[in-house]
Amino acid sequence: MPRSMHVVIPFKLMGGKSRLSSVLKPEERRAFALAMLKDVLAAVSGQGKRTILSDSDLNPEEMGFDAEVLPSELELNDALNFLLSKQADLGWPSNILVLMADLALLREKEVKGILSCTGDVVLCPGRGGGTNMILIRSPKFRTCYRGLSFPKHIAYARQVDLSFSVFESFRGGCDIDEPQDLAEVLLHNDGQAKMALEMMGFRLSDSGRSIPERCFR
Repeated sequence: MPRSMHVVIPFKLMGGKSRLSSVLKPEERRAFALAMLKDVLAAVSGQGKRTILSDSDLNPEEMGFDAEVLPSELELNDALNFLLSKQADLGWPSNILVLMADLALLREKEVKGILSCTGDVVLCPGRGGGTNMILIRSPKFRTCYRGLSFPKHIAYARQVDLSFSVFESFRGGCDIDEPQDLAEVLLHNDGQAKMALEMMGFRLSDSGRSIPERCFR
């Protein structure tokens, strides 16, 4: 039986993107997070079922999301692993692609790239030892987010005797967390996230500084 793709995107709206608090007000951080999520959804358009695993009960029609929203009060690993366990109980009908909601630079090309890799598990590392995307082809795998999750995920795959490969990608590895990351959005994004920053008054600095300048507040 052919396997369909199930894309799962964890998304934190309440209190998210706190490391951008020095340059964005709370309501701006929420708007920017939603804009990045829309860009991620655009990158996985046509890849089968899409589920936003959220801490908030978002209305997908009001937000313009082409995806289902699954509210959860659980922590990230608990929420993801509960969903993976449920899929395993159902016979694991799908390959599951877990990707973070702040991958504003992601395009369809990177999604196709990770899907073309071999292995029971394919990991796309983020900067600083995190894991930005995981393609899971086995019901035995569970996520190990928090801290240096990339080596933890490799160790877990080995522990449960699963083959794995690594998908290296600048765009897939560039999660937007810090003020200096906003420059990457202005340079390399051409979607909702860049538009949101420009509407907030951000532009690239002529001085060559990595943190964009803000023309107004």
